[in-house]
Amino acid sequence: MAAAGHPHRQHRLRRGRRVRHLGGRSQVMTEPVVVEFLDVSKHYPGVTALDRVSFDLRAGTITGLAGENGAGKSTLIKVLSGAVIADSGEVRVGGQPLPSDPGGVIKAGVSAIYQELTDIPDMSIADNLLLGRVSSTLGVTRARAGRAAARAALARVGLGHLDVTRPVRTLTIAQRQLVEIARCLARDARVLIFDEPTSSLPEADVINLLKTIQDLRAQGLAILYISHHLAEMFEIADDIVVMRDGAVVAQRPIGEWTEPELVKAMLAKDLESAYPWTERTIGPALLQVDDLDAPGVRSATLHAGASEIVGLVGLDGAGRTELMKAIAGATRAHSGRVSVDGAATRPGHIASARALGIRYAPEDRKREGLLLAAAIRDNLILGLYNRVSRLGVLSSRRLSRFSGANIARYGVKADSGAQIVGTLSGGNQQKLILARVADGAPRVILLDDPTRGVDIGAKSSIYDEVLTLAGEGACVLLTSSDTDEVLAMSDRIYVLRGGRIVREVPRRDFDREAILTSASVG
Repeated sequence: MAAAGHPHRQHRLRRGRRVRHLGGRSQVMTEPVVVEFLDVSKHYPGVTALDRVSFDLRAGTITGLAGENGAGKSTLIKVLSGAVIADSGEVRVGGQPLPSDPGGVIKAGVSAIYQELTDIPDMSIADNLLLGRVSSTLGVTRARAGRAAARAALARVGLGHLDVTRPVRTLTIAQRQLVEIARCLARDARVLIFDEPTSSLPEADVINLLKTIQDLRAQGLAILYISHHLAEMFEIADDIVVMRDGAVVAQRPIGEWTEPELVKAMLAKDLESAYPWTERTIGPALLQVDDLDAPGVRSATLHAGASEIVGLVGLDGAGRTELMKAIAGATRAHSGRVSVDGAATRPGHIASARALGIRYAPEDRKREGLLLAAAIRDNLILGLYNRVSRLGVLSSRRLSRFSGANIARYGVKADSGAQIVGTLSGGNQQKLILARVADGAPRVILLDDPTRGVDIGAKSSIYDEVLTLAGEGACVLLTSSDTDEVLAMSDRIYVLRGGRIVREVPRRDFDREAILTSASVG
């Protein structure tokens, strides 16, 4: 770690000594230090976002940055990308002070890839790659040179075969993510920041992206990798830096970490598992789905008992989300039957499903689950107005009590119920959806990727509540882009492929490899 703030420090491109663990062997490695954080601090009213942060990023290495939401990771990224100016301390790139504006930071060789795409879908791949740096001579654009530069950058991320004149919107999400990386490489980046890059990718594409990032490390780039998926860090990182309450609390080579130790460093307390599954007594069938045909779903038949957590596993496009939406009445089934304790719902009628106690938490919380520009209290009460009104008149006092109680129960970190939802972290947004879904003793709860993009502390808290709901007698259908998460939390799973249920597996027979084989091979 950098000796931050030393008055006689030599600010030049240094070489750091470290140990890389390869195949069970330890090998001493030395790489040039490209980025130095030197006692960097940032304060906001009532909050210390960064507290004398000091560490280095080295060429040819991947540094994992771990911590709960609110630990300071986002502020650190903003400082390194030039979006925020630190109050004190210094950041140096290649031995020189970091420029104070985002454009200057990019020219200095630092670029960021975020979880939300920043491309322009209707523009071509080449135009997206060359935004802000089109080749020209005497004001005349050199299209051939631009296309050649675009192809060279695409080749570095395994997309050299693409036609650079194609509109970006014709690509898959995974390919668009790689194009964003290529855009950074076209700017001659030597430092890449990855901020939750796999949050919206299916499992197969995650594997390909991690391989690309490892290839970039081999090309000599210094990489800062932020993810809530700890397994990804253990797979690709050389070092892990842990932040808590704005400060760096630990930094070690990857070979010196275990997952329990990392979780303890992040949370300052022991956590046996991010998925606190407990055995329960499963009751009789509560939810029954028979021969259901709906958009993206073919002849699905399943059941779930009271207090049971049933997982849906499948590759991207297998029909997991489509099945949940059909059960919830969010889409109209062509045929088949959905019933709760023997009473059938009306196909395509959310109100009918809700009347029987079915609640659905959508996969895309920002587009389908929340009103980001509205207050917490207004989001919590969506669809539940009878809880805070009398004779059709809403009571502001009841609404305040209702929102306050849910904020407290679910541990939502917020100033008050009046705070705008869009200002909350992903984990706190997801807790609001869970609070709304869980209100009124629901009988069937459908959770579609409920911990997408949330940190390990919030994930554990969310699953504690899921277990509480199951323990109170609700049956829970759970799916996630993280197969391990579904297997860890479920009492039983159904495997989907091509919109069909192809296999049912009880917990005692869970075998990850066999399950994924069923999901991918006919």
